[in-house]
Amino acid sequence: MSKNNKLFSKEINEKHITYRFFGIKYSIKNKEFKEKAKNDCLESKIIQDNYDLTNLKNAKELVVFLTPGEMKMSGGVMSIFSLCETSRKLLPNSTCIISTFPNGITYAKNNEFPNDEIVYRFSQIEKNCKKIKKLIIHIPEFFAHEFCKSLSKKDIKFLKSIKDLQINIMNQNIELMLEPAKIKDLYKFSSNITQTIAHDRYATQEVCDRWQMPTHLFSVKIDTTKYQRYDFEKKEKTIVLSPDFNEHKEKIVNKLKEDFSDWNFVTVRNLTFPNYMELIAKSYFTVTFGEGMDCYFLQPGEIGSIGFAVYNDEFFPDKSWSEMLNVFSSYDDMYKNITSVMRKLLNDKDLYLQTNESHYNEIRKLYDFNAFEDNLKRFYNRDYDFYPTEGKNE
Repeated sequence: MSKNNKLFSKEINEKHITYRFFGIKYSIKNKEFKEKAKNDCLESKIIQDNYDLTNLKNAKELVVFLTPGEMKMSGGVMSIFSLCETSRKLLPNSTCIISTFPNGITYAKNNEFPNDEIVYRFSQIEKNCKKIKKLIIHIPEFFAHEFCKSLSKKDIKFLKSIKDLQINIMNQNIELMLEPAKIKDLYKFSSNITQTIAHDRYATQEVCDRWQMPTHLFSVKIDTTKYQRYDFEKKEKTIVLSPDFNEHKEKIVNKLKEDFSDWNFVTVRNLTFPNYMELIAKSYFTVTFGEGMDCYFLQPGEIGSIGFAVYNDEFFPDKSWSEMLNVFSSYDDMYKNITSVMRKLLNDKDLYLQTNESHYNEIRKLYDFNAFEDNLKRFYNRDYDFYPTEGKNE
């Protein structure tokens, strides 16, 4: 919902209401969203309280994947769910579950994408897991510092009672990974602290040495094979945009809208994963303004469409990806050339299909399921890719 004119505008999203007066921006919290989140949390706790908790009460080995308490569809969240599912397959003697962050908001089921997981709240672990001998907790990188602060006294006592406790930081985005000094409190609970990497690019000895902890590549597995593809002629005149904030975004989007004035432009918001996949499959193009090697770039390639991105050294596996027709060297390069590349692809069906096929083949090599499963298996066997080199800590 929005109201716009030259002097005044009002924009409403889930968390904030933003007003603009004569170029001055003012935001307030969306109380309706806050109240709804509170009610949803209470309803979720009632559902969680009716779980059959026999599996927790009998568990001697437990693997917990922590996820934010706001139900949403994102590549990071979906990868956590797939990691939990595959861990359960690989560890028949362990109980593998997903839990929201300690003492925060919670939900019982994530309906934003297909999955069979029920979601626990962390206090259910502390109250029921009295037979635990071994516990592995996987924590998203951005929450590693807050994890210790979020624990109750009972949580702390419980964790310190575990004989074999491993805390693994899921480093899914190295730009969000906290500096070593900010995660040192984790060592109060265990000396067995590890990190797992979501991108080949920074699964390196250098990263291992910087954080001085065993480091291992987890990779990502999100099954897109069951979603429909659309023939070139049946696609719609739509360009999908990632929701990321980027200082170059407005300029590039305005140019696209000027050059494709009769096209639809859709920014991905509030979509379930099946609806998102349907959208990008029907659309000719998707443009990401985020990290580049993300779902807005990769998944169009898996579904018969073309995603555009700007190359960077942080997330792309190597510079060979920068040679692709749908990857630009910089945002300035994207601004200057994206519309001409799009028109070239639209005017040449064979080139469009070849570009998609080339992109798809690279994705399959990078995200091979057998490799994903083997990486996970080796992690649980404590056969890590990298171990710290003494004297290399920064």
